[in-house]
Amino acid sequence: MFIYLENLVKTDETMEDIFLIPYPRYVKMNHSNKIKISENSKLYTDLTAEFHYIIEQLQDSLLSSNLKDKLEVVRVPNNEKSPEIKSFLDENIKFFPGTLYNEVTAKKNYQDQGYLMISDDLKIIIEAKSVQGVFYGVQTFIQLLNSSQDKLSINNIKILDFPALQIRGVSDDISRGQAPKIENLKKFIKNLSHFKINQYYLVYMQDMFKFKSYPNIGKDRGAYSKEEIKELIDYAKRCFVEIIPIFQTIGHWDNILHNPDFWKYGEFPGSNSLNIAHEEIYDVLDKMIGELREVFTSEFFHIGADESFDVGKVASKQYIEEEGLGNAYLTHYKKIYNIVKKHGYQKVIIYHDILYKFREILENLPKDMIVMYWKYNNKTSHPIVDKIRNFNFQLIVSPSIMDFNRIFPSIEKYEQNIVNLFKYGFNSGAIGGVTSSWGDYRNKEIRENRIYGYIFSAMVSWDPIKEINRLKFWKGLFIHLFGLNDHRLIEIFSKFRLIQDKNSLHTRPSGYYNHFFAHPFNKKSSKYKKNIKIKGFKNIISDMDNVIEKCEELEEIAPKNKISIQNLAFVAKHIKFYCRKRVNSRNFADYYIKKGRGNRKDRLLEEIPNLKEELKNLLVEYEYLWLNCSKKEGFNSIKQKYLWLLRFYDDKLDEIKSKSKWKDPNIPSELIYLDSKRIHNIYSTFYKKLIQVDDDIDQAYLQVIAGCFAKIYINDEYIGHVITRRTLNFVGVNNNIRIYNIEEFIRKGENMIKIENIDYIGGIGPINIYGIIKLQSGDLVQIKTDKTWLGSSTNKNNWNNVKSFGKPPKATGGLNYPDFESNIPSNADDTMPFLNTLISRMSKKYFWFVKLIVKLFNRYDILE
Repeated sequence: MFIYLENLVKTDETMEDIFLIPYPRYVKMNHSNKIKISENSKLYTDLTAEFHYIIEQLQDSLLSSNLKDKLEVVRVPNNEKSPEIKSFLDENIKFFPGTLYNEVTAKKNYQDQGYLMISDDLKIIIEAKSVQGVFYGVQTFIQLLNSSQDKLSINNIKILDFPALQIRGVSDDISRGQAPKIENLKKFIKNLSHFKINQYYLVYMQDMFKFKSYPNIGKDRGAYSKEEIKELIDYAKRCFVEIIPIFQTIGHWDNILHNPDFWKYGEFPGSNSLNIAHEEIYDVLDKMIGELREVFTSEFFHIGADESFDVGKVASKQYIEEEGLGNAYLTHYKKIYNIVKKHGYQKVIIYHDILYKFREILENLPKDMIVMYWKYNNKTSHPIVDKIRNFNFQLIVSPSIMDFNRIFPSIEKYEQNIVNLFKYGFNSGAIGGVTSSWGDYRNKEIRENRIYGYIFSAMVSWDPIKEINRLKFWKGLFIHLFGLNDHRLIEIFSKFRLIQDKNSLHTRPSGYYNHFFAHPFNKKSSKYKKNIKIKGFKNIISDMDNVIEKCEELEEIAPKNKISIQNLAFVAKHIKFYCRKRVNSRNFADYYIKKGRGNRKDRLLEEIPNLKEELKNLLVEYEYLWLNCSKKEGFNSIKQKYLWLLRFYDDKLDEIKSKSKWKDPNIPSELIYLDSKRIHNIYSTFYKKLIQVDDDIDQAYLQVIAGCFAKIYINDEYIGHVITRRTLNFVGVNNNIRIYNIEEFIRKGENMIKIENIDYIGGIGPINIYGIIKLQSGDLVQIKTDKTWLGSSTNKNNWNNVKSFGKPPKATGGLNYPDFESNIPSNADDTMPFLNTLISRMSKKYFWFVKLIVKLFNRYDILE
């Protein structure tokens, strides 16, 4: 198959540097004048009408480069019937040394995806054994044109190219809050196919697909219909990209298992994992996979099966004890394998992190399963890969673009991760590399910024052992993505990279949002002030202003992808605000330490309206950028964090103007627990408190944070439940704190509030309860957990005083007063339940150490 151009024009221009991503395997350039496409050039091809869109892509590129008319296209049967084309091809093949051409063209990857391109003697040919190869040849041709000043001329060049890895993909997290619109996914696929990516994984499809059998799954989450997925797959086929679902079949089910209708299928309410001892789950999975098969037509299907932390904890405990954990996993994986195969999928992929620990799984899992090894570090050696390969499994390696829970991907880290893991995987016989992006904790980062890491992955996966000229890569990326060869883009990314590499924001990259959304006036101590590190922030603010200015200039001149430049400007504005917020917080702490002495009050008062205005503009722009690429679902939960921050500034203005004393912004309720005797066990703890009400009730609300799973009772009437646990997934994070209107349950006189807390993860079952009862008289009764509460392990007569970690921000981080009437819980860091998770995973004998750390964090005012 081929595309052949003749009647090009010789130019006076000499050879220019070329910027190709990925760089071809074999390249030979002639040191001669360039040749140029003109309106008199003619194009011959043997591509059938079905694939003429490939030629149209080339035509569109030429027209956008100021070619006045489309080239004349002549259809010829094949190159054997065109002596002139065949002669041109044969003569130029001789220039490849020795047997190179025959050796390369005999390789399967060449026959499936490779191409030959020759530019010489005022002619150009792209020849391949497959249409996909022709498509990739055209992409290289377009990049060669983009590399020239006039966009219409190229060097005399010979290229023989094919991928080292059969599979070169990306894994796109669509399930943790930011669900991309179909048009945005198409845009990603089109852009990435230009860099020869050939697989696109959608993560996770078990709760992001509109299942006819289970209509409540994915509801209000932006779940995709069959029609949307079919439209996407049809589009991707034209780009030679396979769309593959990652459908979790054991873990990461907490979004679904949060719903009481599905509790029976899980280890426990809100569990991460399915109950593999319950046969009905296989009917559920069978139906769901069957529905996916109606639209996902690839021969690949990814069953997930990573991080199934809760297996064997509750519902399947007896089964696991009888079968053994390894055998139980093996039985489950085989059942899933058979279901997937039954629905016509030929190639089943599974994550590595559970299965590699059990020899019985490695020995007995079907050998045609493909293991995906994921690792997000910069190590150059991966013994687990060797272990998996020793059991004769095909392997895909999966690094990350390091974007999870951070304002911008960590460039240096992802470059090292991708290069090192792809190289090790290739040398170990891996068939592919798939680079992941994750949206942990609501997916606050704008998804458009994933594209840079994905393109870097495309380059490395084409030829993993090739040394990389990173500066040339970035120049090429900017040329092909934005149509610009402009030093200002290099300067912008250098600024972002420098901030990351030097830790200039004084926080871990994944801790950025914790500080960004934290209450700006959480404390007023000298230790708190000392912990707000602002060294270098003045320079960063100046640098970000410079970046914003450059982005505005570049947006004016960029021929394409202007929205990505807007996203870069937004990142700079976000970082700028972060720095100004932290400086202001430190200045206010100093103001209170000095008890308001001096003339700083007026200046500080002026800063707050400016910060508010800046934050409002950030929110408006954030919403615009989000909705430009993603569905509306998921946005409001993040928007609320911005709105809380605005309210915090309003409250501080009111406080200072009214000359009120500093008020602790955190709720007064403490994180309480009964004891630490039953760590690593699944157990219930009962808490109670008697509340006296001496007047008629006007309003009454209760906010509850559970120690995993809590049932709430007032005067022996069941109110509801709360599930609170550390999770990366959206539904859990969004519901870790819940508010209940308890007005109808409260009566005049004595009221008993009782909490039954079940700690399914084996921690200490801590709870934090805050509530108010507004009386008709105007008085307020406050409900708060503290050491006056009683606790029991049996709910009988043996009630004891509880222990306490103290009130926020101790142990939980900051928890401001909730907006009860609007049903808006306290603003909390998304990692808030981490303490109980940590305790559940540590040796019981080290619990004293955890308590010490919490005390030290409090003593030195580290937590916000």
